[in-house]
Amino acid sequence: MMSTIREGIYMSRKEIEAIKEKRFRSIVRYAFWRCPFYRRKFKEAGVDVDKIRRVEDVEKLPFTTKQDLRNAYPLKMLCVPKEEVVRIQMSGGTTGQPVIVPYTRHDVEQWKEMMLRAFYLAEITSKDVIQITPAFGLWNGGFGFHFAADAINAFIIPIGPGNTRTQLRFMKDFGTTVLCATASYPLRLAEVAEEMGIDVKSLPLQKMLLGAEPWSDEMRKRIEEIFEVRTYDIPGLTEMGGVGTVGFECPDRNGLHMWEDNYIVEIIDPETGEVVDDGKEGEVVYTSLNREAMPLIRYRSGEVSAIAYRDMCECGIEHLTMKRIKGRTDDMIIYKGVKFYPSDIEEILAGYRIVHYKIEVGNGIRVVFEGDESLVPAIERDIKEFLGFKPKLVAVPYGSLERFEGKAKRLIRLDEVV
Repeated sequence: MMSTIREGIYMSRKEIEAIKEKRFRSIVRYAFWRCPFYRRKFKEAGVDVDKIRRVEDVEKLPFTTKQDLRNAYPLKMLCVPKEEVVRIQMSGGTTGQPVIVPYTRHDVEQWKEMMLRAFYLAEITSKDVIQITPAFGLWNGGFGFHFAADAINAFIIPIGPGNTRTQLRFMKDFGTTVLCATASYPLRLAEVAEEMGIDVKSLPLQKMLLGAEPWSDEMRKRIEEIFEVRTYDIPGLTEMGGVGTVGFECPDRNGLHMWEDNYIVEIIDPETGEVVDDGKEGEVVYTSLNREAMPLIRYRSGEVSAIAYRDMCECGIEHLTMKRIKGRTDDMIIYKGVKFYPSDIEEILAGYRIVHYKIEVGNGIRVVFEGDESLVPAIERDIKEFLGFKPKLVAVPYGSLERFEGKAKRLIRLDEVV
């Protein structure tokens, strides 16, 4: 099994292009003939599917949006008979009408295979004890980790979210070596461990696979310093199959290697919809090439990133490399002509060893952080220098801000900031 996983990771550029083009032609026709939504959408856009032959032709196709998926509830975009559906998951971060993503057996296996690529690169094996803290439920969080861990016969602790004291007890008692979690959760674990008198450096933890929310390089350094572990950023969204499906970091950790044999990745200007040049930041658009139940064509993810490079990585991987996810388009803040994301603020704060903060946006920008008042002038100077504006900074005592055991809520939009 792992030899097949390795072959997928280290495909040559020629092999990647060949399988990508073959699957692209196939999935466009598959979606057209099997999904009334795409048949109608393509016709409205004047697309002749017989003339869509090369990967470059993807730009001729219309976008799919989250609103399209909401409108398709419960299964209006299904491309297979309902009898072939083996499970559903629900996309996180949605309000109102649920966004349901169905899976065939093939889709579940594809999800597992992509997760196994992540495990291979992180050198996770059957000797590891893997503690899975994301939820097991309609949100897809825990399942992808579980599928891969089960496939390699690892020791699995499928504990799910919350119960931080129990999490730490299990890490100690069962010898957890790999932690799967949201990016902000290790900070909460460290805090509770201190309350319990546990030295987290003494835990057998070696690696963390962290995702579900943007986290800065400075925050990575802080987590690794606290725990003495190696962390990996694991991207993925339910609409593309779940956590870990679209790509992963190699040991060099110079960006996310995107699995081009399974996904076409584009970066567009979120306002114009035009594809931007490599290196330029924009919205990530995915086309799933190897999904059965509900493949999505040119899905606007809302994620913000950029293509880092397309050359072979020093690790030997020839799949393109995308920068780590910076944020989401709906989290972008515009203040006095300056555009920035919460992760930009986090990068600066983490440099001062600040990990608990919130950003309030209303008539102005207010950054509230747990730390010493004496840090305010230096932080204010750095924000002004790197981001180009001066927010109101408020230092509060340690323990004042809300703690999160899932995704951390850093950005708060207010009608008015006092």
